[in-house]
Amino acid sequence: MKKKRLKSLFIWLTIFAGGICQLYSQTADSRLVSTEWLQTNLSRKDLRIIDMRADIRDYWAGHIPGAVYLDETALRWPSGGVPGRLLPLEVFVRLLEEMGIDHKTTIIIYTEINNYRATYLAWALDYFGHRSWAILDGGFNRWKSENRPVSRDYPAIERKGYGRRVVPDETVRVTLDQVKNRNSEKTVLLDVRPAELYSGERGNWKRNGHIPGAINIFWASFLKEDGSWKDLKFLAENLKALGITTDKTIIVSCGQGLMASHTYLTLKYLLKYPDVRLYDGSFNEWSNRDDLPVETRRSEER
Repeated sequence: MKKKRLKSLFIWLTIFAGGICQLYSQTADSRLVSTEWLQTNLSRKDLRIIDMRADIRDYWAGHIPGAVYLDETALRWPSGGVPGRLLPLEVFVRLLEEMGIDHKTTIIIYTEINNYRATYLAWALDYFGHRSWAILDGGFNRWKSENRPVSRDYPAIERKGYGRRVVPDETVRVTLDQVKNRNSEKTVLLDVRPAELYSGERGNWKRNGHIPGAINIFWASFLKEDGSWKDLKFLAENLKALGITTDKTIIVSCGQGLMASHTYLTLKYLLKYPDVRLYDGSFNEWSNRDDLPVETRRSEER
């Protein structure tokens, strides 16, 4: 009898440990979870699923069971005259609390496919120190194509206190002054906007172009047509050829931080660059300062 109990305990511990390992490998390492993993874990009480598709009407029409809708514009407001900066700490925490999230909650984020609305929230969670998050790989499009369950019911959510003091992680964010005074030998500034915005051929800013010294790689060039990532070894080799190496601090920027957040995730979590930071003021803030220089040529013209 004693041996049977010990055997049962061993089996239970093995299953439990396996579940923990699976959760860690899918949410703390690569930061991507599969549709299969999410469906298996839908009933977990410590899980909050956030739908960040572009149109709220898509959410009304059908969403992953238990998902709450969040428009990415709710994450940003004017700051110091610059439109579209990340919410202050206290407002961001209140937003999490209204979605029934505390410091122990695991957050799963999805959009239509692997795009930058989800990664902007992911970066914000990193900045405010909420480490238990992941993105649904393939998004709602893959979920639906696999005939997984879809609901039109809104989850019953009660606000809860976050339960922990929040201290921003300044190692994942940079300011205008930090970009201006960066050490070009130890730092790479990566502008991930489309080439025509980088060159100044198009754009709606006061001055079009890019921050001097920035290298241009379009954020979506890391992805295949279906939104999945290209071969990571191939991406790493191409980045290395451009001088974007793991021994340097990589600052990612774009127009207002959204596209750059996708590259932040790719470099930091998929390619394992140790020091990746996002400039969320990006060209939107830089271009409006008449005392700062702007360039208008393409990378290949240097």
